[in-house]
Amino acid sequence: MHALLELQRSLGAALAQPGGVALPAPLFRGSRDETPARLAVYRGNVYGNRAKALAAAYPIVRKIVGGDFFDAMAREYARVYPAASGDLNEYGARLTEFVAAFPHTQDLPYLPDVARMEWLAHRAYYAGDGAAFDSARLAGLPSSRYAQLHPALAPACALLASDWPLARIWTVHQDDFAGGIDVDLDAGPDRVLIHRPHWRVQVLALGPGDYRLLESALAGATLGRALEAAVEDDPAFDPAAGLARWVEVGVIVDLAECGEDP
Repeated sequence: MHALLELQRSLGAALAQPGGVALPAPLFRGSRDETPARLAVYRGNVYGNRAKALAAAYPIVRKIVGGDFFDAMAREYARVYPAASGDLNEYGARLTEFVAAFPHTQDLPYLPDVARMEWLAHRAYYAGDGAAFDSARLAGLPSSRYAQLHPALAPACALLASDWPLARIWTVHQDDFAGGIDVDLDAGPDRVLIHRPHWRVQVLALGPGDYRLLESALAGATLGRALEAAVEDDPAFDPAAGLARWVEVGVIVDLAECGEDP
């Protein structure tokens, strides 16, 4: 087992660092002179699969920078951040910090937040399903205790605040979008909800009250405190209507007592 592990590690190093490590000759038959070229075939497949995985997770980033540029960037990303898991759905988690530091994307200051949004959308797509809100559980609870309940969000939900108009950027880059594709980059800041109703991920722009309500819920606040915080940020926010709206669309999936599993 030890020898097999060493062979696997040497093959991985040779794939990641061409010319920088000793070739794992025991894995290849035939002439050693042919080994580098044969290994290059494996290396090409590795980088190709990683580039495809990155493109699947970041289709909007790819559209913004162009396919050729994205493929070159994907190769550089793979060099800086080697895959840490055999599950390619987990590959690409650090693209946000990569594009923030990448010299060739500095003229696109909004790109890191677009990448952050797309990774949250990618995670939302593969997240588990949330149970339907069970109002019957609250029937026997005195209304005086409602404020102490803790709102729980569906597993696919995430929030993101940005200086850039992320919801508009998301909308105009959808394959079925048929409207004008203009984006006013000065239209931000934006607060968005990433969630997955009906098997398709959506990105919605939120008002300050709704954002604060859901943000507080994610932070573990009680219902009473979350609603108070929402009104503090937006005095026009209607607590009853806001709560009902997010329950109805499956964003808030439970109101649990402290210490109770949602």
